Amino acid sequence: MLKADGGGSSFININPDEITTIYKLLQGIIMELETNAAPNIEKLGNLDYYQEGKAKKAMEVYAEANQKVMDLHDNYSRAANLVIDILNTMIQADEAIAEQIIAKLGV
Repeated sequence: MLKADGGGSSFININPDEITTIYKLLQGIIMELETNAAPNIEKLGNLDYYQEGKAKKAMEVYAEANQKVMDLHDNYSRAANLVIDILNTMIQADEAIAEQIIAKLGV
């Protein structure tokens, strides 16, 4: 449980099981993108199956679509990093609370 003191006191309840589940699911998606999507997207990008014709210009959208899929990797990586930041903030808050308790107990 984190306490926020920005303009008033309120509590933020965070379920540690849920936060770890979120992180694990994000990592699973990242791994899937790295192991399956990225290599296949690279292979698709290297194919030169449509060399001439009226649709040549239209086929250029595949490169953009492939990049958008790879952008997913970056977005999920950022989300996973935010979860780690939340966990680190929780650890710091717990340490601060523990220090306050120890100080008040005079231990």
